[in-house]
Amino acid sequence: MHDRNTPTSAYLHTIDLCLLRYQREIGELQILLHQRDSEPFAGHWALPGLVVNGDVEDRSLNDAVERLRRSSKVDLPLAWLEQVGTVGDAFRDPRCWSSSTFYLGIVSESVQPAAQQDFFSLAEVASGAFKLPFDHNSLVAQSRERLLSKSLYSSLPLMFLGNEFSAPEAVGIFSLVLQRPVLKTSIRQRLLKMAEAGYLGETGRKKSGDGGRPQATLENLKPNGLYLFDRCFLE
Repeated sequence: MHDRNTPTSAYLHTIDLCLLRYQREIGELQILLHQRDSEPFAGHWALPGLVVNGDVEDRSLNDAVERLRRSSKVDLPLAWLEQVGTVGDAFRDPRCWSSSTFYLGIVSESVQPAAQQDFFSLAEVASGAFKLPFDHNSLVAQSRERLLSKSLYSSLPLMFLGNEFSAPEAVGIFSLVLQRPVLKTSIRQRLLKMAEAGYLGETGRKKSGDGGRPQATLENLKPNGLYLFDRCFLE
């Protein structure tokens, strides 16, 4: 598995980011990929990432993640970011033994991808239908599972909608993330609890909803805060 030019004692640690967005026009969750410009797998689409070692300025994993976020591989505003896990073995990278600490991120704003960037179907990448190099398909699948499991008991899906949204939009994004229909009454109860806790407020504005009917909108008063519900959707 080792490149002949790479000593067997070599080791690589990377930071990789699974950055998701909600594409409203087609009702799909999508993931940001970066087209690699160096070997191995030059020209292939992969997760945006970077190498962490003693030669870079990072003094912590948080520093490394911020360096990746500022780089041309990402350079997008993040509504949410959390560490999912760390994996490593002698087979995931053809150069040497390697490991990766990977993260789940959400972008809520409407953004246009830059050079060597594009958004792809999360479902296709997580399932392996769209092949990525290294073990990146597995990292995406694990990040998608984290998103789903955390959405059962928290307000995480609302991060996709930005700071202003309607109740029907909340129903739609929860249903999409959880991959099954969610009752309107269940979501409205959760939104009410968030409002009572000071997380949401009425804007006094309306936006066009299903069938063109105006829907009252809510404002996220704590855009960086995650609300934890006292009951899980499965209960």
